[in-house]
Amino acid sequence: MAQQTRTEPQVTALLAWLRRVALSLLFALAAGLIVFIVARGISGALLFIEHQELLRSATAALRNGIEGLPTADLHAARLRAEQSAEMHMRIGLILAFVTAALAAAGGYLWLEQRAARDA
Repeated sequence: MAQQTRTEPQVTALLAWLRRVALSLLFALAAGLIVFIVARGISGALLFIEHQELLRSATAALRNGIEGLPTADLHAARLRAEQSAEMHMRIGLILAFVTAALAAAGGYLWLEQRAARDA
């Protein structure tokens, strides 16, 4: 009987700790997702501006016909646009992961501090 009463507080403490860890991971997921969505929105606007060059090149090629194709390097413009899109995606992911890591650590420390204060 004494053994059972000793393990109950341990199990309760373990479950409380697991709850705090799960909450901090939930905070991290939410923060990372919000930052990723905002970063993708900003990068989408930047990509729209950068893709204007590709549209201008395509318009010039269509307007000038076959003679305009050598002056309008559509392939290079398309490659630059794709590389820029990949770079923006990487930056968004990096920002999201860094924010999630900071949110997980900060959330966990905050929850631990609250638990210690309440105990």
